[in-house]
Amino acid sequence: MSAMHPPPSYTPWNRPPPPVPHGAQAHLILDVKRHWLGFMLAMITPMIVINGHPMPGRWGRNTVPLPPGQHHLHLHLPYILPTQIGPADATVWLQPGMPLELEYRAPLWTYARGALGPAPQPWNGKGCVIALLAIIGALILLMLAVVALVSLG
Repeated sequence: MSAMHPPPSYTPWNRPPPPVPHGAQAHLILDVKRHWLGFMLAMITPMIVINGHPMPGRWGRNTVPLPPGQHHLHLHLPYILPTQIGPADATVWLQPGMPLELEYRAPLWTYARGALGPAPQPWNGKGCVIALLAIIGALILLMLAVVALVSLG
């Protein structure tokens, strides 16, 4: 004779997860962005590498269906020198039937790393671009001052 046990009483804290349908996909949504100052980057196709498998991406939203589980994600922009602009890596865990949204921002400076993670991400390389623009502006002002002094003398 077996003893009967009452059914367990569940609360929101110990409720079992809902059953996962067999073969449920997860979706990785990558929003690939470039700054308006990097308008020349529009000619480059972003490269998305998931678990070592490369695939061309596009600027804007990219939806990639994947099996649930852990995945290694790498994004970069292929180029000549350097061979990769803005490399960025992340390891993500995808839940069955649930989308994961990440944002990739290409750097403003060619030799800086890209930013990858939950939105909003920073514009890497901003300090280098500001310094470069300040130096160029100072040189232009200096040349204008020299021209003004030469024309007066």
